[in-house]
Amino acid sequence: MEKKNKIRVPVILGPTAVGKTDISLRLASELGFEIISCDSRQVYRYMNIGTAKPSVEQMEEIRHWMVDIIDPPEFYSAYRFSQEADRIIRDGAKRSKTMLLCGGTGLYFKSLREGLGPQIGSNIAFREKYKKRVSEEGVLSVFEELRKCDPEAASRLHPNDVQRVIRALQVFHETGRPLSELQKENRPVDDIEFLVIILSLSRDILYARINGRVDRMLTEGLWEEFNSLCEKGYGESDPGMQCVGYKELFDVKKGAVTIPEAGDTIKRNTRNYAKRQITWFKNKEKGTHRDMADPAVYSIIKEKITNFLYM
Repeated sequence: MEKKNKIRVPVILGPTAVGKTDISLRLASELGFEIISCDSRQVYRYMNIGTAKPSVEQMEEIRHWMVDIIDPPEFYSAYRFSQEADRIIRDGAKRSKTMLLCGGTGLYFKSLREGLGPQIGSNIAFREKYKKRVSEEGVLSVFEELRKCDPEAASRLHPNDVQRVIRALQVFHETGRPLSELQKENRPVDDIEFLVIILSLSRDILYARINGRVDRMLTEGLWEEFNSLCEKGYGESDPGMQCVGYKELFDVKKGAVTIPEAGDTIKRNTRNYAKRQITWFKNKEKGTHRDMADPAVYSIIKEKITNFLYM
């Protein structure tokens, strides 16, 4: 397809706490964009402080998509993101509205840009059956089964990543084919063009920002938000409650650690998460890298996006 006929989508990616939200909100406000969140945690309702969502006021001013769309017990896949984000982009194009995609979940964007192979729907009965096996026989029993039927998928997963191990087993049992094999049958989109800008900061500055953000989250009521989620009936095994910033607080609830100690663990886990994001964006994502410490970074990004869309 000719370039002039393609839907053009600017993309802002980067590790947590690098400053993506501020950049995207300013761009959206000045250039009239709507924002698609590319974040595996912000999809969950009721989890606002710990996922660093934009404020209610910010989302009232700028229309956001893919935020607050499922409850914590639900599993959300990269495939589902790719399907829904693709639809939103195309619907926006029909309204002559540019979508700005912003987030830090690299796999979500990869699935959107490169496509995914045939997908298998969720199977609650299968999942519950294997979760029961895990509780009775241990995680290694289930992981060994995956290693036998899909060694490639098993090599990419940790045995304790029960959710994804069970998912890979479900795909094999329902299709007779390994998930790793199906994932290679990608169908890249050919009528959407992405301009990818990857934000970065030096590790010491980024880690300091992460530590400060966690302190603010606790001051702003993260513990109270966590308790509110528990009162709604959400528990430790729910996918949403396994997000960094929430899973660490179950030890506080059990009396095993104090809130400040849990805060230190959240900081460490968030820094480790950011490190993995940095590695992903360095090795698996093609785009223009921009240092957020550059005073001219916003004007450079704005000019680059403007040229991409209108030149």
